[in-house]
Amino acid sequence: MDTAELKARVAERVEARAGALDELALRIHERPELAYEERFASSALADQLTGEGATVTRGAGGVETAYAAEIGSGAPVVAILGEYDALPGVGHACGHNLMGTAANLAFLALSDITPDLRGRVRVVGCPAEERGNGKVKLIRAGVFSDVDAALMYHPGDRDELDPLMLAMVTLEIEFIGKAAHAAAEPDQGRNALDAVMLAWTALSALRLTVRSDSRFHGIITDGGKAANIIPDRAAATFMVRSPDNTYLQDLRRRVLACFEGAAAATGCELHATWSDVCETVSTNRPLAEAFAANAKSLGRQMKPRRPGDTHGSTDMGNVTSLVPGIHPFLSITDGPVPGHSIEFAAAARTPQALETMHVAAKALAMTAIDVLRDDKLRIRAREAFDGHQQRR
Repeated sequence: MDTAELKARVAERVEARAGALDELALRIHERPELAYEERFASSALADQLTGEGATVTRGAGGVETAYAAEIGSGAPVVAILGEYDALPGVGHACGHNLMGTAANLAFLALSDITPDLRGRVRVVGCPAEERGNGKVKLIRAGVFSDVDAALMYHPGDRDELDPLMLAMVTLEIEFIGKAAHAAAEPDQGRNALDAVMLAWTALSALRLTVRSDSRFHGIITDGGKAANIIPDRAAATFMVRSPDNTYLQDLRRRVLACFEGAAAATGCELHATWSDVCETVSTNRPLAEAFAANAKSLGRQMKPRRPGDTHGSTDMGNVTSLVPGIHPFLSITDGPVPGHSIEFAAAARTPQALETMHVAAKALAMTAIDVLRDDKLRIRAREAFDGHQQRR
């Protein structure tokens, strides 16, 4: 079969399986699970592949709720990535219930044409995108070491080919003070909550001197036990973001200095722990153009990013720093709906969202075909990747 015939074939195979994957996406939506706790979702997705005859590696890369499966042989290797973790309080308000299912759907459609492919296709179930940087663990375990192209999509409220995803690092803060009676002997205590609030004020002042494209924001996770006890412990979680990986390193130093100053001023002991860094997503232009052409053939017109738009952060950025990759958004709504909201969680279970999942699976599978069968595309993708790495 020629490439056009293969693409038509995988589109048919996606439609043939769509009903079963729709049901699975809704079941995952009904049972939201947080980072590294996605036992139902990962097991259900892996079971679905096994039921179709795939050999699945559960606990891929040593991560309990990751999985991987592969078809074909030799090189090149295309990885199709899916996510399935949820957010605390708002469930699947980022639409991840649609992402693991789309990746499986694309992979299984491609499995029906394996004899006509050159190389391998690997589906990778990736836990802990919202918190925990699961893909970083998979990278360290070598899951992407032989990959030539990494493909995934994300639900959104706009069809966007090259979304700006900020580099991000999380800071966990703990202040240790000394408890005392807040009325009788306040002078005998060291107020850990005062340390947090003092740092918070310093951070508010710092915002005035930070680049407008960069962010830091957080919550207090422990503010004490009772109003009449000087808090001997207080804690907070902050996220620090920038579109510039280098600037992020300087910004995290300045943010930490706010907490160090508060510790010195209050006499409290500071414990600060940084997470792994989510790097900026480096969209590979040749791969993105191939995806856009396939999406257009399916009736979706991909748009460039709008000036000033950002879409948070993702550990897919780390993957795109390792291999050529893409992370486009496909809309599941009729208009603007903020991500990480109850409204977006509701949108992620609608017929429109499921139909978009089908389109995503088709476009991902078609783009995988392009990578596997078009030597020139792979060369352009590698040249674009190498050029971007040299400019960083």
